[in-house]
Amino acid sequence: MTEEADVLTAPKPSFDDTTVDTLLADSYDVTGSLSELGGERDQNVRVDAPDGDSYVLKISNPAEEPAALDLQTKAIRHVERTAPDLPVMELVPTTDGEPWTSVESDSGRSHLVRLFTLVPGRRAEADAFDDDALRAYGATIARLGEALQGFFHPEAQYDILWDLQQTSALRERLASVNDADRRALAERTLDRFEAHVEPEFETLRAQVIHNDLTLANVLFDSTDRVSGIVDFGDLTHTALVCDLAIPAARVMIGRDDPIAAAQRLIEGYANVRRLTDTEARLLGDLVAARLLARGVIAAWRVEDHPENAAYITGGADESWTTLRTLADRGFDVVARQLRTAATSGAAGYSRTNREELLSRRERVLGPSPLSYESPLHIVGGEGVWLFGADGTRYLDAYNNVQVVGHGHPDVAAAIAGQARTLATNTRYLHESVVELGERLTATLPDGLDTVIPVNTGSEATDLAWRLAKAATGNEGAIVTEHAYHGITEATTALSPTVWDDGVTMDHVAPVTPPVTTAVGSRLTASAPAAEMAEAVETLDGQAGVAAFMFDSLFTSDGILPPEGDALRDATARVRDAGGVVIADEVQAGFGRCGSHLWGFESAGVVPDMVTLGKPMGNGHPVAAVVTRSDIAAASMDSSGVFSTFGGNPVSSVAALAALDIIEEQGLLDQTGTVGAYLEEGLRRVVSPYGGGIRRRGLMIGVDLHDTPTLRGEADSVVEALCHEGVLVGTTGPAGDTLKIRPPLVFDRDHADHLVDALERVLTRY
Repeated sequence: MTEEADVLTAPKPSFDDTTVDTLLADSYDVTGSLSELGGERDQNVRVDAPDGDSYVLKISNPAEEPAALDLQTKAIRHVERTAPDLPVMELVPTTDGEPWTSVESDSGRSHLVRLFTLVPGRRAEADAFDDDALRAYGATIARLGEALQGFFHPEAQYDILWDLQQTSALRERLASVNDADRRALAERTLDRFEAHVEPEFETLRAQVIHNDLTLANVLFDSTDRVSGIVDFGDLTHTALVCDLAIPAARVMIGRDDPIAAAQRLIEGYANVRRLTDTEARLLGDLVAARLLARGVIAAWRVEDHPENAAYITGGADESWTTLRTLADRGFDVVARQLRTAATSGAAGYSRTNREELLSRRERVLGPSPLSYESPLHIVGGEGVWLFGADGTRYLDAYNNVQVVGHGHPDVAAAIAGQARTLATNTRYLHESVVELGERLTATLPDGLDTVIPVNTGSEATDLAWRLAKAATGNEGAIVTEHAYHGITEATTALSPTVWDDGVTMDHVAPVTPPVTTAVGSRLTASAPAAEMAEAVETLDGQAGVAAFMFDSLFTSDGILPPEGDALRDATARVRDAGGVVIADEVQAGFGRCGSHLWGFESAGVVPDMVTLGKPMGNGHPVAAVVTRSDIAAASMDSSGVFSTFGGNPVSSVAALAALDIIEEQGLLDQTGTVGAYLEEGLRRVVSPYGGGIRRRGLMIGVDLHDTPTLRGEADSVVEALCHEGVLVGTTGPAGDTLKIRPPLVFDRDHADHLVDALERVLTRY
């Protein structure tokens, strides 16, 4: 095979009609009317024979060698055998039965010649395609890749500048790019490619691919479905994902929303052939590399071939424009959005419109609550970002479930690997749940030595309440006045924030959160010590005190990080009354406070039981109760405590992976420093309005109830932030405190993004 510089610099053939007529008659016994089809480096002529048959005569560039044609011929025949329904062009043999012939130009150079059947269809532009057509196009690309999967040819391993593996070689051609802004954009794109893609390119799945399944080489029927695949001239052995990146770059051109068009194509591909995590992650940079190659190669080649300028430069300006659009949007953002399409397509997400999906949900799930007035259709996530079905990205500053970030590859790999190996109940010995118990107890105070794995936070708090009653013989509970502890019957009774107006529970005594420092007008007049004493006295006269259950940051009460002695005094009073202390770490645990792994540590208290939930498996349903062995024994020795799948191997490895990430990435330190930085920015924005801020680690409450211009506007601020692409929540007795609790991988740039968005929103009030 010749070097790419030869085939790209050698002159394109230009034989006249008389020569073509003679060639057809002598070598193929075919006659007909002729029309030029154009081409980058070959001469392509349509032939319409009198009998109604039509053909394409391809006269190759003089630098093309027989080995290249043998590669293409055998690849086409391989596809015909492995996927006969794919509409590839068919090779017509010469009258001597050969796959090609040759013709000599006036300059004495020999050109190889082939004849193909004309596949049906029409040329089309991507901006005319709807979403379904783009997905169907993507599916066809994937199917051709599958058809070529088992094919190899020794001539497939050669260098051609159109192979995205050769992207760095474009630097040598940048002198041909006359526009300074374009050269700067090219340098930036190349720098990113060399930093992100080159180190991993050789790890990608590789095979012989078409390498140019753009709209120039695909024909479509009247329904915009692929009816013909032509021109295997760029066939090469390279990374499989390049066969997707190249047409994805092309369908972006000319679209009002280029990202959405590429996403639909990628979804169609991924529904047929799943991408690996690395392929999905690098896809955005490969798309940018293809747009760059289109612009740079055109600028370079047109210098040597001005006679073919119209074909060579066709689409080059649009490629530069689209590349600029991606750069302005942010290459990282684009990469995440395309990765989301790759993963959501493979998962088979519904592509119905939002209203239809909402209606279907209400029919089968009932009136279950959704966030935001216009519910978000989220199809993917990475790190601190969530991605909507329409391509919108949202900074997630609310979700404490994915504590180490959405889609963390280490957690996903742990879950997938264990699920392939063993997923069964916990009545068998298995190392993972034992190791998880050991890891958890090693982080907790002495005495908290028994771990009971369950599946959800509600299940954990329900079980803790059951253990408390068994251990104490009492039936009464003390909780804070707006606490939330779960959805079971028992935990709903312990959650005043969800009680109907006027409802009371005879066995539950709600109290003001026992915090020493007055934080806002609601607590200025409170007397938590006196309230706790009254609650203990009331329950002693009725059911007795079984437990005081509290969220270590009093999140549902408005985010009230405890300081001083109030909480310690409260726990001591409960123990004096014969009760136990339960720290609900579902929201405060796993590093949320920054200074410690567990929220109760930052408050200086030691509970008798700890309940763990949401963050434990970074989104996987795993939870636990950790308690003293003597408390556990009160139930275990009598009726037994067991959850069939609590602590199953898959759940356990998910939780172990989350613990590893918190430790290895130093997320406790990051949580503390980023939380302080975020608080500083929020104070700057909120202080002019009179708003107050309370924080511990990356749990932040922004009070609006004492702000005259913002009183009663918390929900509208949250909605406005959502429109700005930032997700937060509300909390507190009247829902008048903004609740900010992002994944712990949140960094300073994300903090700036949030603060800037809030500043824009508040200027509207």
